Amino acid sequence: MSGLSGVSRMAPKKRSPRPSRPAPVLEISGLRTAINAPPMDLSLQPGTTLTLFGNQSAALSRLLDVLAGFLPHLGGTIMVGGENVTTRAPADRRIRIVSPRDPLFPHLDLCNNIAFSLRANGQSRTDARAAAGRMISLMGLDGIASLRPAELSAEQSLRVRLARAFVTSPDLLLLDDPLHTLDPQAARRISILLGTLSRALSLSVIHAVSRREDALRSGGEIAIFHDSMLLQCADAARLYDRPACVEVATLFGETNTLTGQVLDIGDDVARIHLACGGIVDAMASEELTEGQECLVCVRPDRISPFFGAQGLGLDEDGDSPVRGILTDSTHLGDHIRMRIRCAEGTEIELRRPPLQAQKIPASGTAVQLAWPAAHATAFPPGPGMY
Repeated sequence: MSGLSGVSRMAPKKRSPRPSRPAPVLEISGLRTAINAPPMDLSLQPGTTLTLFGNQSAALSRLLDVLAGFLPHLGGTIMVGGENVTTRAPADRRIRIVSPRDPLFPHLDLCNNIAFSLRANGQSRTDARAAAGRMISLMGLDGIASLRPAELSAEQSLRVRLARAFVTSPDLLLLDDPLHTLDPQAARRISILLGTLSRALSLSVIHAVSRREDALRSGGEIAIFHDSMLLQCADAARLYDRPACVEVATLFGETNTLTGQVLDIGDDVARIHLACGGIVDAMASEELTEGQECLVCVRPDRISPFFGAQGLGLDEDGDSPVRGILTDSTHLGDHIRMRIRCAEGTEIELRRPPLQAQKIPASGTAVQLAWPAAHATAFPPGPGMY
């Protein structure tokens, strides 16, 4: 008898199925909100925040009103929780919006303002006030439940409007730049509160903002708009380091934009002769070709200055650096801003940490500028932009 006759073969292990990604709480397909705007696609996962930032606050407000159902769309579909709500009335979309166009009721006190939505949906007065009381505690409004809107500060008023939206447990909360009327300290407090509550309640949020610092505080993906056109949607690091176009680089990254001509391209790096003088390297966008005019986008904090005896001189290929004169420098607390003027008039802004720039040369000092290729991006010039 074979010694293997009594040994049973082990069945192959079955691979555990990969966890499926949750369905988006919001999915926009081919949505158009303005006649001259191309269709846009966006999606939002449950429990996350998407921040909208652009050059026109009115265009972002219109997008939120279209999503909420208060304004008509010009094409496309809006899916919420897997259901098509494109043609539904606002009350049937499971979406709540906090905007300047939805103020508090001046004749109701704080508690009744919060309870109003629940009462309108048929809840009893007792249950609605109990739910409002829980939201008052959650939003840090204890002790002022009997105050009327006219007696509230701007921050307190916003907390009440947020509570009025939260109390209905919506699938999606839309915020139309509620922080822009607050002082910086209050804006930071509300940002922290929103982050804490959205995580605790697994709430999905779309937050339109007019200030870049408010977009950065969100911590999630940021959708960049030019008027009603969606340019790019990504996290802040990618928007800074790999902008999709010149408009994203200038609008979000506050970049220097320098004109030049592409000498050659190799391994996705373009070698460029700048109009202001000097030959530099930059990451080449997909549309860029050799011999083409271009725009080089480089952020002020990615540029290194070399003053006087620190000059770069000529490199081994005989390429010359960007040269200029320091025109002014300003200490702004967390960084020092310097302005450099090139011979033909181009101005370049750079920013250095104070510890690395304690001894700032005097205005009029010659300077040479450099940056790694990975910290700049070259694009074809946009039609009619520059």
